[in-house]
Amino acid sequence: MVAAPTVVASLLAGAISLGQPALHVRVTPPLGGSNTTFKVSFRVPARTGTINGAHRYDELTGSASTSGGCIASFSVRAPNAPAGTRVSVTLDPRALGGRWCPGTYAGRVEQLQTPVCPHGEACPLYIVLTPLARFTLHVEGAGGAAPSFGGLVSALACTPGPQRPGETTPFTLRWQPASDPAAPSSEIVYDIYEATRAGGESFASPTWTTAPGATVFRTSGLASHGTFYFVVRARDPAGNEDANTVERRGVDPCL
Repeated sequence: MVAAPTVVASLLAGAISLGQPALHVRVTPPLGGSNTTFKVSFRVPARTGTINGAHRYDELTGSASTSGGCIASFSVRAPNAPAGTRVSVTLDPRALGGRWCPGTYAGRVEQLQTPVCPHGEACPLYIVLTPLARFTLHVEGAGGAAPSFGGLVSALACTPGPQRPGETTPFTLRWQPASDPAAPSSEIVYDIYEATRAGGESFASPTWTTAPGATVFRTSGLASHGTFYFVVRARDPAGNEDANTVERRGVDPCL
């Protein structure tokens, strides 16, 4: 029977412990809605990765009081990086399996270390846990008007000549900025949904999401001479998204 891992250095009441330098944790946007994707960034205080026979990594965890039907807690590992590097962790409620609960999530940045166990050899089971910092996610309650948005205007590519094996071509999508009663246009992001048949977009999860305020987006390479359809929807910082179904077929005038 394998023993349960031993937790060393349990959570302290303070934000920083064990001599680590104070971490400045940045959360953007500062206020969101049930479908908002938050980005949490900080500078890695100590190198993470495989070091001296152990795996060292930073992890973001958080929880909120909930009556069910929304995300009660989350745990996301930060990318490995050298000490002093600023890393960013994306907290997308759809990737976490639902939507945010209204209210405040109490979040923590923790550093963990586990042993590297050679295959087939006995290995101690332990976890060294070092609290680094705290942060909060503020989520507005349901409601609020969605942005007013006219939808995608054009989707153009340019692939001169006959198609070559494996060739790909990006499409450039354009639209007019959306307006929102509670947020400036510079804070609105656009979710892009792509399909290979008319009406085939899955609105459960976007194919791409733009930076705030964008009115032009260049897709990654898609199969040259292929048929693609696009719908673009506007989403405000509170997570309210318009429901337009304006679909444009990608056009390649260079063919």
